[in-house]
Amino acid sequence: MTQTLEGDFNPTFHFLGLVQKAIADGVTRHCVHPGCPDVYIVPAEYAFYMASQDIQDLQALCLAAPFDVNAKPMPDWHPDTSGDHDVQAGRTLIHRKALTATSGLIAKPLSELLWYATLCASEGKLLHGCRPDTPVRLMSSPDFSRLFHREHEPILAAFMLESSVDLFTVAAETGMSLFKVFEFYNACEIIGLIEQDNAFNPANYLPGLLEKAKADWLARRCALAGGAPLVIVPAEGKYYTELDAAGVARLCATPLQELDVGLIDNGSAAEEVVQIGRSWVRRKKETPLPKGQGRPLSDLLFRAALYASQGRLLHGHLLDSPVRLNANPDKALLRESATIPEERHIFPLTAFMTAHKAMSLPEIAKATQQPLEKVINFHNACAITGLLETS
Repeated sequence: MTQTLEGDFNPTFHFLGLVQKAIADGVTRHCVHPGCPDVYIVPAEYAFYMASQDIQDLQALCLAAPFDVNAKPMPDWHPDTSGDHDVQAGRTLIHRKALTATSGLIAKPLSELLWYATLCASEGKLLHGCRPDTPVRLMSSPDFSRLFHREHEPILAAFMLESSVDLFTVAAETGMSLFKVFEFYNACEIIGLIEQDNAFNPANYLPGLLEKAKADWLARRCALAGGAPLVIVPAEGKYYTELDAAGVARLCATPLQELDVGLIDNGSAAEEVVQIGRSWVRRKKETPLPKGQGRPLSDLLFRAALYASQGRLLHGHLLDSPVRLNANPDKALLRESATIPEERHIFPLTAFMTAHKAMSLPEIAKATQQPLEKVINFHNACAITGLLETS
């Protein structure tokens, strides 16, 4: 226990804080530190560039305090380019220009830098704001095929994938020191692999991707490996897919880390020549969408929360807080839900929570004779789409 009383790990006091700041403000930075390769942090591509293949060459930089790093904002910086290709950032494919052989820079996903910088700088201390006695769960394993790691980290990953327990228990059950557990936990938390308190965090599932699309207005394609894609088009407020209801449900219930997600680059320079009337016109190629009519993104957000919640209450909400509906879900969504057996429980819940005074979720479950898990899932979907009234 005394190991936890020696201070905590605050990223703002380390190079990691500079990386997080760059991600937050979206500004490219050129970072220089003695004895290390120069690093270009490019948040728009979720990538960083360096003239070395070995991320361990950045150890001194990752251990440095921000004021010891020469970090120059370079909003107009771009690598030398020649041709196009895709760069993978975690499970996200980002379309960008390819580097020339003479540039000497190598592009890597920014998650690799976040991960390594956290492992380096943690020095056995727990991430600021986190508690070692809070049960946590690892949603998916870090990709050890590309992430720097020591021999004990895959062991911790295997255990934390199976159990939702506090960090003291992780250390005791795996035989690892708390220092090692804290460092691994910190790195997983920084790249978004941790769920805490058995609460539902929408940022880790499709609602998080929808929020990003709403913010940056970029279309995205997401899919389970080998499955048909679902395309999000925020400019139209719609999504397109050839998946059936069960396929959409599986996609919604899957953590983002396990989905194949890619930006649809509407700024691509690819062109085609088409005939319009008697004239031939050169125009940008349009990205083909899945067949079928587009559906409202608001419906997808509702379903994404409904299926991803898995009986876990939305973070920041309480089981015993009285709630009721201030509006019904969309009529088109309800018509479709009537044909899906897994969604028919929303009808008695909608009717009851609209007609009666605000009640706690266990009281609603008892009155409607619905499992508490389904009541929680419905509550979360209504909360995320703005249909819930709390008192």
